Amino acid sequence: MLFAILIAPFFLFSQPKNPAYETRYSLWDDPRNIWEVDARLGRYFPFEERHAYMKVLPQYGIDLRVGRQTDGRDQWEHYFNHPVYGAFLRFEKNNVDSVQYKYRDEYGNEQETWRPLGDCISAGAFINGHLYEGKYWSFDYDLMGGLSFWTRHGDEFIGSVVNVHLAIDAGPTFMIEDDFDFLLRYQFSHSSNAAIRLPNCGINVFSWLAGVRYHPNGRPEIRRPHDALSNPFRKSTALFVSNSIGLLQTNEWMNSYQMPDGTMVSDMPNERPYYFADVVQLGIHRQFHPKFSYDLALDFGWTGETKRMFEKAHQRYHDGDAYFTGDDAIPLMEYSFARGLHLAPSAMFEINYGRFAFCLGGAYYLWHGIYYGTDQKKTWGLPESSESHFEDTYLPPCYRTFYERLGFKYYLGPKRNMFVGSFMKVHEVVIDYAEFTFGMNLFQW
Repeated sequence: MLFAILIAPFFLFSQPKNPAYETRYSLWDDPRNIWEVDARLGRYFPFEERHAYMKVLPQYGIDLRVGRQTDGRDQWEHYFNHPVYGAFLRFEKNNVDSVQYKYRDEYGNEQETWRPLGDCISAGAFINGHLYEGKYWSFDYDLMGGLSFWTRHGDEFIGSVVNVHLAIDAGPTFMIEDDFDFLLRYQFSHSSNAAIRLPNCGINVFSWLAGVRYHPNGRPEIRRPHDALSNPFRKSTALFVSNSIGLLQTNEWMNSYQMPDGTMVSDMPNERPYYFADVVQLGIHRQFHPKFSYDLALDFGWTGETKRMFEKAHQRYHDGDAYFTGDDAIPLMEYSFARGLHLAPSAMFEINYGRFAFCLGGAYYLWHGIYYGTDQKKTWGLPESSESHFEDTYLPPCYRTFYERLGFKYYLGPKRNMFVGSFMKVHEVVIDYAEFTFGMNLFQW
């Protein structure tokens, strides 16, 4: 996912060109170019109650954006009221002076200390679209995605140097001169490492943003696409198959483990093992509007993290856990590949900027492999509290009840019958892991 987000600006800039418009400008004198500088003031919004003390602390930031004002030469630009897209560079000054940091000393003993949260530099791609576009002002939204680099890591919020940075905002943009715009935004931003390395609570911020956008070569003339009439939009349906692969570090802890010298120590987050996860989708893709489409699919999932749950169950059994004794005891089972399987119907909605699509979807589990060879049945409901003790024991946390998926696709080929993408698999607003996706249409009509 980190690589996919990093190359997203190149996908955006490389939309197929309309042959009716020859490039008449060099890179520097193109009237579509824009420069933008924004100042930010925000407050932290932690997900966990124990971090509520952060809500009163400010975060300061500054953004630099370089982009392109679309002029309608491609049909998709008209559908979205001529958005702006490009690349951003962001600096954030954090003012949290005491966060938990755990480490091992030279004797292998767990130690705990407190230190300031690091500052952050982020870079990536953005798209600025118009919900309303008037003659002198517009009401806009921004979608931003990229990588963030932290000056400190390993604390309870940020587990690695490199993290994913995402942001969404909305607000007005005013034309104050022919070459200048003034804008205001209210933004939510998030940085975390997509469960690549624990800890991974992440940093969430709500902020106000004010900025100035400069058009160094004036504003481009809005054009009519050459193929608007010769190639009218036609609805289409396709049967597709895709495969999404992810890597996660488990959040599931064991009571203790043994060092090579025989010493028993606790299981720290950054020492927990990594597991692969895989989802194969078979479904229907429906393009019902030039800007919008949706998928309906069956998701066939597997994760090696299930093995961790079985190992943990055996440890609880040997420790005398009450759930494994008595008349209502749950069975003690051995791990197998089949017991790491999952089945879920899913739906996904896409916003299509030409070949580039932002995607949001969800799924609900119908079956898990842990029932195989037992008389246990699935319990139904959305909250995890509805699950049985059996399911709570053997199901990994990110494979319970339901999940959401957020990310993007980029369609390939002259008929757009293949796609690559990257997604966040999310469960109850917490990311499970990041996915890399490849898919293709088997039939299309």
